[in-house]
Amino acid sequence: MRPSLSLLRTTTFRLALAQAGIVFAFVLALLAYVYLATVGQLNADADLLADQEYAALDRAYAEGGIRRLNQEVVERAARQGPLLYVLAENNGTVITGDFQQLPAVPTAAAERVDFNFERIDEEGAAVRGRARGQMGRLLNGPILLVARDLGDSALISGRITSVLWSVAFIGVVLSIASGLIGSWLATRRVEALSATAHEVMGGNLSSRAPVRGENDEFDALALAINAMLDRLQHLMQVSRTAGDAIAHDLRSPLTRFRQKLEAALEAPPNSEADREALRIALDEADSVLDTFSAVLKLARVEGSVTWRFERVNVTSILRELVDFYEPAAEEQDRTLKGEVEDGLYIHGEPGLFTQAVSNLIENALKYTYANGRVELRAVRRPDGRIEIAVSDDGPGISPTDRDRVLERFVRLESARSTPGAGLGLSLVAAVARLHKGGLHLRDGLGGQGERKGLGAVLVLPAMSDH
Repeated sequence: MRPSLSLLRTTTFRLALAQAGIVFAFVLALLAYVYLATVGQLNADADLLADQEYAALDRAYAEGGIRRLNQEVVERAARQGPLLYVLAENNGTVITGDFQQLPAVPTAAAERVDFNFERIDEEGAAVRGRARGQMGRLLNGPILLVARDLGDSALISGRITSVLWSVAFIGVVLSIASGLIGSWLATRRVEALSATAHEVMGGNLSSRAPVRGENDEFDALALAINAMLDRLQHLMQVSRTAGDAIAHDLRSPLTRFRQKLEAALEAPPNSEADREALRIALDEADSVLDTFSAVLKLARVEGSVTWRFERVNVTSILRELVDFYEPAAEEQDRTLKGEVEDGLYIHGEPGLFTQAVSNLIENALKYTYANGRVELRAVRRPDGRIEIAVSDDGPGISPTDRDRVLERFVRLESARSTPGAGLGLSLVAAVARLHKGGLHLRDGLGGQGERKGLGAVLVLPAMSDH
């Protein structure tokens, strides 16, 4: 049973929480800015104006006493301005001013006050508001309050602050909700991929990840996983058939090897017959070793070995191979011809490249009829790549089998009687892939009859000849 992913532990939900945190931090910063730009500035202006007015009244009291101070407060309170005044006795009883009572009885010579108030305007209506200023005890005890009416600015600032807090709360809630929904949707997709992985681990190699066709990152991941599983299933099939193929191809030489040795042991001593039996046994042992050598070489090409690539002169190597195989072709009553353009170079491993082309030539000579033809042709294609074609006029390979013979240990029934392990073309294909190229099979030199022949085309990226 596959494990279920918890929404609260998913990356999507964590990103949603981070987003909610960012939204909340942004609103806090915005609140701080609004406060400093509105309430903070308003309070600073109110404090400055109240302090200046308080100082002026304090001087009036020092110069003219309580009578002069009372006159000044009455005159200033009668003005229609933003400042509010209250003069009270030392016990807090109001003498004159805008309020019937003080917001509080001061205990210090002067202190900052910020308070809500209610007063009656000239039309007799109750007016509520908020004020900020300075209140304190003057010399010999009278209490003086000078404050600035913050008016609508305080109300507007409060509403803005309240709206921002509401936006912050809604933003956080929406971020968490969207995170939960996104996490749920993403978790369903991830669990589908996880289910596929568990089915494959359970042995069902035919299981594939679902692709919804939305062309999102999950579909891209599913397609990549499916391609990997296709390749894995193919390799598993090749691995299963490889063992059978190796056993089949090695059983015959090992059986003959044992039979010859057993016959030599049972027969009367005869130096000439014994030497012949040993020679045949040695040939069979060489055949087995050649098979294992081919397997190891193919494993190195397809494995993690780091090959040292260099500039390879394709023209020179191909012409040398044609010169090398021409005598062997004549001995087998075949004709080998080469047509190689000048100035062909690739970036690769010279030994592997030589081995690959040698395999193609040897295959062509092996499967071509007596008096047959083999041609090697190398040209630079219009797309800039190099095409190396080895063609013959032998029986060829059916188009339906051409992809299959490039796999490991695949030998057609018509080739079972000839020596080999079915690794020659697969090695060439592996070398081609290592060099960022490909191997393709097509009809050869035989025309349209039964002897169409086979053309093995090796296409590799070219390298500049400079």
